[in-house]
Amino acid sequence: MTHKQWNSRTAQLRDRLPRGFSMIEMMVVLAVITIIMGVVFKSIAATQQTSTSQQIKVDLTQQARQFVDQLTRDLRSAGYPNTRNMAQGSTDPLYAGACPDATTNAVTSPCDPSNGVGLIYLNFNQLWFAGDVDGTGTTDAAGNPLGTANVKIVKYDYFPAGPNCPCLRRSEYLRTAYQDPVADATNTVAIDQMEIQGVQNGTANDPIFTAYDPTTGAAVPWPIDFTTGANQMAAINSLRVVLALQATSRDNTGAIPITRVVSTIALSNCSQAWGGTRKTFSC
Repeated sequence: MTHKQWNSRTAQLRDRLPRGFSMIEMMVVLAVITIIMGVVFKSIAATQQTSTSQQIKVDLTQQARQFVDQLTRDLRSAGYPNTRNMAQGSTDPLYAGACPDATTNAVTSPCDPSNGVGLIYLNFNQLWFAGDVDGTGTTDAAGNPLGTANVKIVKYDYFPAGPNCPCLRRSEYLRTAYQDPVADATNTVAIDQMEIQGVQNGTANDPIFTAYDPTTGAAVPWPIDFTTGANQMAAINSLRVVLALQATSRDNTGAIPITRVVSTIALSNCSQAWGGTRKTFSC
């Protein structure tokens, strides 16, 4: 084989070998892969952000439901026990001047600390009531039952500012003084036992609490209390509760999620807040 034939044969064999990629082809492939991976990772990130946003809304809804459930349980005990559940005692002259009807029988007076009078005060962002919310009774020093319940005043109050606020807080305390229910609830400072944070409503235009007149179906004007609005207070048989909660972090759109929970609570409001003497029940 001549040298020329050898070179020709070598060229033929070289042409038959598989060729590699050029630098330009490699750069094009890498660019395409980079774009595809970018789209994939962006889609994954958006999915994770959406999932996080939805989980935040679910958590907010669950918190609001738990708080409203607590409120519902409390209201079921409002107004119990009342004078129909207790034997009448004797009139105590020490009660004179403490209450508009303080000269009446001690147990029958709404001012008696053993009397769970039910709804006490209602505003668009406040709700106060009294009742035996934990089912316990009074005892003497030896632990013997005295036949009266541990009536507590429960207060739900909205705070627009402060630590962890805007928030709605629940507090309760035992009735021990012979006072008018409104004065008792107003003048006593109780420790907050429970709160829900991020509450965005709580104004007259966007209320938390709304009561309705059972006759007309119209909303009862705020504020209303046991002492000065007796007839209106005694007629309330349903309460609408609205909680608009805002999250502490933003979602994938840059917005802060807000969820709104609405509940209507039927009340067994057999109230002593009826008429001028406050001794006639509304049912």
